[in-house]
Amino acid sequence: MPRLAANLSFLYQELPFEARFAAAAEDGFAAVEYLAPYACEPGWLVEQLRTHGLTQVLFNAPAGGCSRAQVHAAWDEGWRGTACLPGQQAAFRYGIDLALDYAQALNCRRVHVMSGTPSAAEAGDRLHWLRQLEWAAERAAAQPQPVTLLLEAINHTDMPGYWLHTQQQAYAALQEIGHPLLALQLDFYHCQMTEGNALAQLKRYLPTGRVAHTQIAGAPGRHEPDEGALPWKALLQTLDQAGYDGWVGLEYRPRGSTRAGLAWARHLLG
Repeated sequence: MPRLAANLSFLYQELPFEARFAAAAEDGFAAVEYLAPYACEPGWLVEQLRTHGLTQVLFNAPAGGCSRAQVHAAWDEGWRGTACLPGQQAAFRYGIDLALDYAQALNCRRVHVMSGTPSAAEAGDRLHWLRQLEWAAERAAAQPQPVTLLLEAINHTDMPGYWLHTQQQAYAALQEIGHPLLALQLDFYHCQMTEGNALAQLKRYLPTGRVAHTQIAGAPGRHEPDEGALPWKALLQTLDQAGYDGWVGLEYRPRGSTRAGLAWARHLLG
């Protein structure tokens, strides 16, 4: 049975962030993910996880910045990663090291590395992108506990101009680099929005063994998966039948309260 993780950046918006760990545990979740941990001290996050019996399964490497203050402000300033931007190499490498420090502290084995949204003034560069990812994978391999770095294709409706927007792009990069600590984060919502058939894409890439994390939301709208065109039951069944041992992150915006909106998933949460 697929294991569900609560994305605390999307779910429980009716609560302050510090109260969302307890709410997730009360609703039967054993794991959480969220966009970024950098506004919080690692020790506080560790305590939240320990207190509520939760596992941290994913967060993003910084969207930009070369200092903690810049990292904290980067998302609101419009940064969406720096991997493909040659002029942002220092920010990329600072961010990877910071993310790996957090991953060690939180015992988190998956970190999503955002590729970036090039501007007209600084176009993206594929060769630079590949070299940066290779460097990052080597840094991840050198950690006391190795961390798998993930590539996620993000649709251009939600994130116009994002460098990496198809599964084919992501998988081609994984094949070209060939590092065991680089893998695919297959977000069914983004996949459905861009490529139109998330189930076909899952069946194509899951047998490669490179799908290390998945996420789900209804498409369009990005609400609960039981709303819209996404074949969520077939997707979860396919994961189950294939023996997928990763997590399915619930990265959607609830239509109302998070708890009421979990009716579709109650049988999976126990």
